Amino acid sequence: MKRLKYFLNRVYRLTLNLDKQENLVWKDLKKIHSKAGWRSGVYESEKYIEAIFQISEESNEAYYYMIYNGYYQCRVRVLRNYPIELTSEIFILATHFNNILSRGSIIVNVNDGYVEYMEKKELLIPLLYTGELLQQINQHYTTSKDIYSAFQRLIEENEAPAIIIADLISKLNEEDKHENT
Repeated sequence: MKRLKYFLNRVYRLTLNLDKQENLVWKDLKKIHSKAGWRSGVYESEKYIEAIFQISEESNEAYYYMIYNGYYQCRVRVLRNYPIELTSEIFILATHFNNILSRGSIIVNVNDGYVEYMEKKELLIPLLYTGELLQQINQHYTTSKDIYSAFQRLIEENEAPAIIIADLISKLNEEDKHENT
C-alpha cells in the first residue's frame, strides 16, 4: 500500500505546472533545513535559503540553496577578494576543476574578485525523489571544502594549479580505495 501511495504521489507531482512543482520542491527544501536545525535564513519570496557552514577549521561560509526557473541550485563562494596578480593561476585552477567535476562548476567573477562553486540540477529529480535534495546538499558541501582548500593553497602557498589538482586527485583516489575495501 505504501508503494502505491508513493507512486501516485510522484505521478501527481509530474502532472503539476512548473510553478506548483517549484513550490513543492521549495517546501521539501525548507523541511530538510528545518529538521536539520542548521543555522540558516529562509527568503520566501526569492525561494532561497542561506545557511552558514564551516568550510574549513578556521572559516565559515554562506551556502545558498535556490529554486528557480525549473532548477535547484547550490552555491558557495570558495574564494573572496583574491589578489589580482593571481588571476591567471585562479583561472587555470578553476579550469582544472571544471574539467574533473562531474557535477557543478567553478565560476570566477573578475569584476568582484571572487570564485564560486555552483551545482545546478533540473527540478525533475528532486521533485520525484526528495532524498536527492539532501544528497546534493551533502555532496556540494563536501566538494566545496576540497575546492576551498585548493584555492587557499594557491593563495597562501603560491602552489602551481597543476600540482594542487594532482594532489587532490591522488587524495580522492586514496579515499576511494579505503571506501571500497
